[in-house]
Amino acid sequence: MPKVSVIVPVYQVEAYLSECLDSILAGTFEDYELILVDDGTKDNCPAIMADYAARDARIRLLHKENGGLSSARNAGLAVATGEYVAFVDSDDRVTPDFLADTVRAAEETGAELVLFNYRKFDENGLRPPELPVKDEVLDLTGGRLKDYFYRYWLPYVHGQEAWCRLYRRDVIERNALRFAPNCEVFAEDTLFSAMMLMHTKTLAALKGAYVEYRQRGDSLMAKKKPRLAARLMNLSVRLSRYVRETGHEAELKNVIPVLCYDKLICKGIRYDPSREDVREAMRQYADDGEMRRILHALTGVGPFAAYTLHTGKGWRTQIRGRQFAAAWLAGDIDRALDLTKGVVAE
Repeated sequence: MPKVSVIVPVYQVEAYLSECLDSILAGTFEDYELILVDDGTKDNCPAIMADYAARDARIRLLHKENGGLSSARNAGLAVATGEYVAFVDSDDRVTPDFLADTVRAAEETGAELVLFNYRKFDENGLRPPELPVKDEVLDLTGGRLKDYFYRYWLPYVHGQEAWCRLYRRDVIERNALRFAPNCEVFAEDTLFSAMMLMHTKTLAALKGAYVEYRQRGDSLMAKKKPRLAARLMNLSVRLSRYVRETGHEAELKNVIPVLCYDKLICKGIRYDPSREDVREAMRQYADDGEMRRILHALTGVGPFAAYTLHTGKGWRTQIRGRQFAAAWLAGDIDRALDLTKGVVAE
């Protein structure tokens, strides 16, 4: 059994794939399997994949119909055999010490989850590290998960991307963790990473930037995002439900409503390219029991007060946020929409 399964979804990246694979194969850590998932790509990527597989026995090839990034990652997870799992996007690069350092951190600390920094790059070169991560080991038991969300998650200190993390595979499999379909949930990394936290006792953070994240105009993240509001509302509902199902509802009762409101729902409303799609999504989710649970929580004082107490932020959003939730619950969608202007956190 290899120590690590590195999963690389591949779709329409023939100009970048070799650079990505070369960076992985140049690593100083050698005990891994490299699972390349052809997600129905129509370019020359399958030939590139076959060429690399012929030269390195650690490379495994999967071919499937196009189903999106989540589907490709899930396909890789289904065949992975490593003790740990890492995801690398096929247009990005990793540093030579990527696996060596992250596996060492996991082994030395017993962490179920290791997260690390990254750097963006384009034709002008590499930018400085993106996140204010520092080397530390965090205990998330005994009520400390709530503090983690306030200190690290909500202010985006540790990021949420799947490709800047190393996971214990037995934790993923024991809890049947998989990525939600891209057509249903936007920011599937956010949901997966949050669900993983529900099962993490020890988290190791590394300040090193081991991923080089390519910036390109035709990437998935650069494109317009249809039904953005609906997909972020779906993410909110799924996350809220999962927190309750895993027994963390009492600890996170004030965290999750504000997270869903400020970081997901309002952003979806503001940046969805179709205002009518937003209205339709709000009409649809007005009758959803889990969404109503979130909105009822927001109408109270607790969630926003706790957010301000722990972070020192959110003073300007408290009244507006409660009014937003009350308007949506009452069916006054236009009033709720008007209240999202300027709502994203200070």
